[in-house]
Amino acid sequence: MKNKSKLNSFYYGFPVFLVTTQDKDGNTNISAASSSISLGEKLIIGISKGGKTYNNLLAGSDAVINIPDHTLWEKVEQIGKLTGGDSLSENQTKWGVEICHDKFAKAGLHTEASVDVAPPRVAECPIQAECRLVSTSDKGRFMLAELDIVNLWVENALLNENGIVDSGKWKPLIFNFREYTTVGDTLGFNVKYGN
Repeated sequence: MKNKSKLNSFYYGFPVFLVTTQDKDGNTNISAASSSISLGEKLIIGISKGGKTYNNLLAGSDAVINIPDHTLWEKVEQIGKLTGGDSLSENQTKWGVEICHDKFAKAGLHTEASVDVAPPRVAECPIQAECRLVSTSDKGRFMLAELDIVNLWVENALLNENGIVDSGKWKPLIFNFREYTTVGDTLGFNVKYGN
């Protein structure tokens, strides 16, 4: 038997990523996200409106999609509690979000230079995709950004003898109904859990 459920979040198990973008002055922003579709050499990501990542993509910034493993969940959650903007919305205030213009330092993360796009990669993330922005599409409260993958970087320890990711070694961070999980037990809870 099934019951009709209230839909306040339909994150039914998506890999988390940290997206880095740059504004027109070359300032880097990092944001946590989990809405993505990967098809061949294309990525489609969903980004909420109003934040720095949204504004940077709307202005034409390329992006790096940095894929953390499960050990980085607390740093990802910390990034999720920060905004690079200059003011907070009512919801951000309710969730305890802070204004921070150096999210890398606050979360203890580091950059490494990209090769073919301007935004840097997140050094701690074992998988990174340098992407060129193809287009954006307004979808009401959020936007979809279509990206072309131009470079893919993978930590050597995750590769098999053929240079392919060994899925037995890869423990992605999964966002599952606002819980952080991996292949196994729950690791922690998002600031919005239960809201």
